[in-house]
Amino acid sequence: MCSLVSINDISRAEILSIINDALERKKGKKTEQFPGVLASLFYESSTRTRESTECAAHRLGMHVIGFSGIEGTSVQKGEPLADTLRMYRGFGANIIALRHPLEGAARYAADILNIPVINCGDGSNLHPTQTLLDLMTITEKRGSVDGLRIALVGDLKYGRTVHSLVAGLKMFSNITLWLVAPDSLKMPAHFIEHFPGTIYHAHDIAEVDVDILYMTRIQRERFPQGPDGELEFDKVSRIYQLTPSVLEGKNVGVMHPLPRYKHRIEISLAVDSLHNAWYIDQAENGVFLREALLSSMMLNKISRRKKEFIPGAWKELSVKNYPKEAQETIYRIDNGTLIDHIHAGKGKEVLSVLQIDAAAKFVYASNISSKVYERKDVVGFPDRELTEMELSKVALVEPDATINIIRDKQVYKKGKVVLPSIIDGLVICQNPRCITYKTHNEFAPQKFHVVSHDPLLLACYYCEVPVEREKIKLE
Repeated sequence: MCSLVSINDISRAEILSIINDALERKKGKKTEQFPGVLASLFYESSTRTRESTECAAHRLGMHVIGFSGIEGTSVQKGEPLADTLRMYRGFGANIIALRHPLEGAARYAADILNIPVINCGDGSNLHPTQTLLDLMTITEKRGSVDGLRIALVGDLKYGRTVHSLVAGLKMFSNITLWLVAPDSLKMPAHFIEHFPGTIYHAHDIAEVDVDILYMTRIQRERFPQGPDGELEFDKVSRIYQLTPSVLEGKNVGVMHPLPRYKHRIEISLAVDSLHNAWYIDQAENGVFLREALLSSMMLNKISRRKKEFIPGAWKELSVKNYPKEAQETIYRIDNGTLIDHIHAGKGKEVLSVLQIDAAAKFVYASNISSKVYERKDVVGFPDRELTEMELSKVALVEPDATINIIRDKQVYKKGKVVLPSIIDGLVICQNPRCITYKTHNEFAPQKFHVVSHDPLLLACYYCEVPVEREKIKLE
């Protein structure tokens, strides 16, 4: 059985299969029985997601254990997430349904367990089961997701439901997406990167002409604590309020992941009785969708689309079989490593990432003539050949540098380091909401995907926040 951490973990065909199964169950399809245990671990409060997940498990004949909120649990005593997860697996859980305030928590859970994990919301990152029931509702109401015009409205910065929905919509064709939000709550760029349809940005609902309005709550709990966060919240919390007059004459479906915020309500209760109000059915669909998902997991009908791991490599460059002139005249390295073609001024950064201090044995030439860059830096290490990890560090901060391994005054080997597709233990995620951030004391390892080699772009394996080469922070 596979985990569902991100909607990208499953294919479009699997999504449609789960949705069709859920729609059949809503029409009265007989529910099969699966003896087993669901561990429902909700570190944050929830009504619809938790209750519908547990209700779906009961309908399938599963036993449910777990907690809603950390009050009265050992989490309050400081128990790390890993211990809690392994304990519930030891209690016989077949599947973990996890909601956690830290981004990447569900991926971390899936990494350390040998049972499936369902991400029921990890901070402001993702919420894939909500996306599945959103797509189910759209399919039920419109017949198909393809070709629709959809506006996402409100908190697009912290809203995990819209982050996941955008990822799901990428699998459908001819989607026109309107992103309606104040500048302070705009959708982070990495969520909409490579979106295959058309994207427009707006500040006002009146600017859009769409088939679906997907409203969201402005989430006070995601804003910074203290007076600055409260001030930021006050500025945006009353911007979008949907009333019958706004919808008059429009054939537009209104969706909302719920709950609404009654003190500054974003959809008037008067809308509930209109034909446009899809959000009631949307919430009710959660039971049928999650029942279909659990069934698919128990029957091994879905398989995670794993990215192929590509190991690091050495890109060989031609070697001239005579001592480098520069070695004889400047560096005088008979044996060791010479890092050449460093951009001028970057040599000190290379020394820094290799943690070379002034007392170490090295040679360094700065801002010298170069046929490649006009000016360059060169760093050498007599009697020392750098390790694979050290070479990877060099490639992270200076990917154009060439590495010369010198033996007996000859360049024995020359090349460049090609990074693997996943980097372990070298780069630090700087997202303070990530499960790997040290102040959370969850001890999740640092791990990054290499999204692009040229230009170099990494993304945290857990919270998926991207980082460009210039902003990389090394362990």
